Amino acid sequence: MWGVSALAVFPSAWLAAGLGESLFPAGALGPGSFGSRAAAFLMQERLAAGVWLAALAGTFAYGFTAQIDYREAPSRSIALIQHNTDPWLGGIMEYRANFEVLKRLSNEALQKEPKPDLVVWSETAFVPRIYWHINYRGDPDSYMLVTDLINYLSAQDVPFVIGNDDARKEPEKNPSAAEEYRVDYNAVMLIEKGEIIQQYRKLHLVPFTEHFPYKKQFPQVYKELKSRQDIHLWEPGRDATVFESQGIKFSSPICFEDTFGYLSRAFVRNGAELIINLSNDAWSKSLPAQNQHLAMAVFRAVENRRSMARSTASGQTCGIDPNGRITAMAPAFAETQLTVRLPLVAVNARYTMYGDFLPLVCIAAIFILLILGIIRAILRKPTENRYRP
Repeated sequence: MWGVSALAVFPSAWLAAGLGESLFPAGALGPGSFGSRAAAFLMQERLAAGVWLAALAGTFAYGFTAQIDYREAPSRSIALIQHNTDPWLGGIMEYRANFEVLKRLSNEALQKEPKPDLVVWSETAFVPRIYWHINYRGDPDSYMLVTDLINYLSAQDVPFVIGNDDARKEPEKNPSAAEEYRVDYNAVMLIEKGEIIQQYRKLHLVPFTEHFPYKKQFPQVYKELKSRQDIHLWEPGRDATVFESQGIKFSSPICFEDTFGYLSRAFVRNGAELIINLSNDAWSKSLPAQNQHLAMAVFRAVENRRSMARSTASGQTCGIDPNGRITAMAPAFAETQLTVRLPLVAVNARYTMYGDFLPLVCIAAIFILLILGIIRAILRKPTENRYRP
């Protein structure tokens, strides 16, 4: 992405510099007509433009020639459930109504042939805290809804991947007895036959809306954030979890985590053959925002040569192949389900092996050029002074 960003930004910077020099006679190019100054700038900066054009052409050539052939790779079917609501809005009645929609759409997907290998619900699709209410039972209404969920999942012969708030009693992290020592994590749970088999806790939380690391330094800010209903403060997770079920090794970055290359790289290096993103962009109520999120997510598939499935609350629920092609997509802002069949590819991609090497190379080049420039200036200075009167 560093290279792609450089290719995208350079023309704007180059044109801005050219227009600036051409429009203002006081610029470095000196007096003259607009055309003459523009021509002078073009000649002066032709090498940079040539390097950019060569890099752009090389990028396109690489993109067309480096695509992998995955036709012989094993594949799995993933049912993606899009319930088209912001799950956090409302109370227990709304949570129950949302559960009924999730259950109905899941049943539709499970009735298809061939039956999917996994069913995936989006980020925090089910709001009542599953682990908390199973173990502590402080709220009867939430406990009953969690019980209904567990009973439903116990009757299924297909594993479910569900986004949920994973709350635990952890006195070492929350010593407040008034809060029952509760610590919350934004989590993904793999549930088979009603049992939580594995879970992943979100590593990279959204600043201020999901995490505020300065609780001790700014207690009033923390208190204000915590009092707002549209903010859910979580504790960050620690492990780049790889789930394993139905012969699939997969990881589940949560929401905007799929915009960070280093996270998906860590999952793949830990053994993930498939990336399943769970997102909730319903709060934005914006198709451009959802498309922007999707556009960034596609790069995670290409970088690591892994298939990706996205299960979202309101769109863009889709399947992406290891070459970055969107193979199927559900309509946005609709209650629907989409089953995608994706190849399980386990090649060692260059980015997976070496990570963000390009910016490190560029930083090293900057320092080398800086040193060479200083040496050149020192060597040229006596010569320049020799001819001065």
